[in-house]
Amino acid sequence: MTDYHNQWLADPGIDLFSEEATIIRAFIESDYIVDSSGDRSDAYHGFSRITANTRGTVSSDRRYGEPADTPPRVYRGTSINRILSIQTIPAGYPGDSTVVAYACSDAYDTDYDGRKPDSSRLPSSSYEIWMHNTASTATPYPRFEGPRNAPEGDVFGGWIVDKFTSSTSDRVQQETCSDWFKSRHDGNRLRMSTDFAPPLVLPNYPGWPEDAAR
Repeated sequence: MTDYHNQWLADPGIDLFSEEATIIRAFIESDYIVDSSGDRSDAYHGFSRITANTRGTVSSDRRYGEPADTPPRVYRGTSINRILSIQTIPAGYPGDSTVVAYACSDAYDTDYDGRKPDSSRLPSSSYEIWMHNTASTATPYPRFEGPRNAPEGDVFGGWIVDKFTSSTSDRVQQETCSDWFKSRHDGNRLRMSTDFAPPLVLPNYPGWPEDAAR
């Protein structure tokens, strides 16, 4: 997906280069790649490991309802993503999760296989991610930033994703994502298909360095 880039934003108080935020963007970017290609081996190194027991809607090796020999989609454009919150879960919460995060994605200015946007749906997502870190000791986490589309190695470290959905049931987060999307597109649900033009491929941000591995 060399012509498909990601740009990330973070709400006030969130460090986009923190360990948790980096795991979130690596995970969401990976899940989108798998959804596009139908092959988990195309995701970032470590994705299959950290999602081995994930509950929810993680993308699988085969896109729902499509034959096994369906070719990968060719995406182009720029997805704008926003981390809304990263919350520490109090000790003793059921399950292993220690962090829950919410994020939005605006993929309107993208297309696949040269097709125009689908005017029947809102091309945005409201993500919810539950995760925990299995590392026994804390180690300094590097700052990942650079021109690459994907990290060179495994950036997930000891993190495990326990639960994931691309459409949270949290109404506040849903509405925040919906309002954000509308504000980015002048309040219009979607532009008419007659306005369609090939999407711009903007620079990745923060992107990944040449040696992005732990």
